[in-house]
Amino acid sequence: MSAGAHARIVELGTPLRRPSGATIFNEGDSSTSVYAIVSGRVRIEVSTPSGNRLVIAAKGPGEIFGEFGALDGAPRSASALAVEPVFLVQLATAGFLELLEREPTLSVSLLQTLSGQLRQAVRRVTLRNSADTTTRLAHRLADLADRFGEYNDETIDIELTITQDDLAGWIGATRESTARSLRSLRERGLVTTGRKRISVPDVEALRRVSS
Repeated sequence: MSAGAHARIVELGTPLRRPSGATIFNEGDSSTSVYAIVSGRVRIEVSTPSGNRLVIAAKGPGEIFGEFGALDGAPRSASALAVEPVFLVQLATAGFLELLEREPTLSVSLLQTLSGQLRQAVRRVTLRNSADTTTRLAHRLADLADRFGEYNDETIDIELTITQDDLAGWIGATRESTARSLRSLRERGLVTTGRKRISVPDVEALRRVSS
């Protein structure tokens, strides 16, 4: 949502802090609140029939999550976990819906956000069905660099704690194939890696791999 919409939720909601690793809500829980992130980052994931966890999104400062359940009243379709200490603002579903009714511009902002998320989901499904692991991984890392990147001299550091298991779940691949693809990108000079950290020297070159 827009910065204005995020600010209104922060103004009306209740502050909430959670430590790294904390579960904010679980898949299947009742949808009782919408959350705005002030600081920290949250991972959104779903369970698969095989019992694995699939990361479908990461949310950071200035973003909201939990809005799907607020709109349709259905149970949570995914789980939300803090990947670092987070400062959230929690707004009850009823308050969120009242806010949208009072301020139609926020409804438009929400629709635009959901439309963008749908486009990204279609793109991810297309890649999973038609692209190899390296291409999918390059696309995901380029996206993360755009959303969570911080410039550090001539590289972009992805300011999000990421493990190879996280990446594997995110792109729908095994940990082993993800590790091989990450090594390939590293050998080509497209990424550098550290402990749970990834840097991108040239995001445009990485994006070309995923196009």
